Amino acid sequence: MDESKKSVLLYTDWAEPLRTLPLEDVGRLFLAILDYTDTGLAPGFENPAAAMAFQFVRLRLDANTQKWDEIRQKRQKAGALGGKQRQANAAFARQTGQNQANQAVTVPVPEPEPVPEPEPVPETEPGTGFSSSKPPSPEAGTTTTMTPEQVWIQLGLGSQVSPALQRLLDDCRAKGVEDAVLAEAIRRTAEYEASAPLPYLRASLERTIAQGCKTLAQFQAAHSGSGRGQRVDRPAPSGRDFLADAATRPFRRKRRD
Repeated sequence: MDESKKSVLLYTDWAEPLRTLPLEDVGRLFLAILDYTDTGLAPGFENPAAAMAFQFVRLRLDANTQKWDEIRQKRQKAGALGGKQRQANAAFARQTGQNQANQAVTVPVPEPEPVPEPEPVPETEPGTGFSSSKPPSPEAGTTTTMTPEQVWIQLGLGSQVSPALQRLLDDCRAKGVEDAVLAEAIRRTAEYEASAPLPYLRASLERTIAQGCKTLAQFQAAHSGSGRGQRVDRPAPSGRDFLADAATRPFRRKRRD
């Protein structure tokens, strides 16, 4: 018998045959059942009725033992398979965890915001306070936001604003002449390419003030075309009235060839 089997099943249908036996034989039969289950050795009985009863009980004991062996083998196989499956599951879990640990984690990196480049600071011409960078030349007949001093340097009439030029411009401003008129006069001075720009500009501004031109529209109207044959209204005579000495001038005839 299997040494691992330490129990035995007793059936109630054994009670009726056992009641026909003396109590001593019933006790011997009970001990024989326990010994046979434990050792697998069949005991001997002096009473033939007790021996017959044991053979009847033995059939049930052998059937139970065989059934027990089958169940135990199935459990062993299931346990072996379960152990292998648990090992396989554990190995798979370890491999999966290792693969997840080895996988690269993509961390989004925020794009840096573009840093605006600092705007270059234009250099200042020495002694003028104006930038040396030259913006586009102002077109004729248009209003410019540049100061007359900047237009003077822009058009290349001088590398800086001289004190004499500054006094001339300030005097014109004091007389109510707009900066647009001063800038336009400077532009025309550059167009005429005068050899002495400052005296030419001074004469031009004196004529402009004498004509009463203080706005750009008045200046452009007075200087449209060549400028010859236009009347100039002055608050006082210029002293060059040719009719004043008409009687005293000698009469001259036109020479005929």
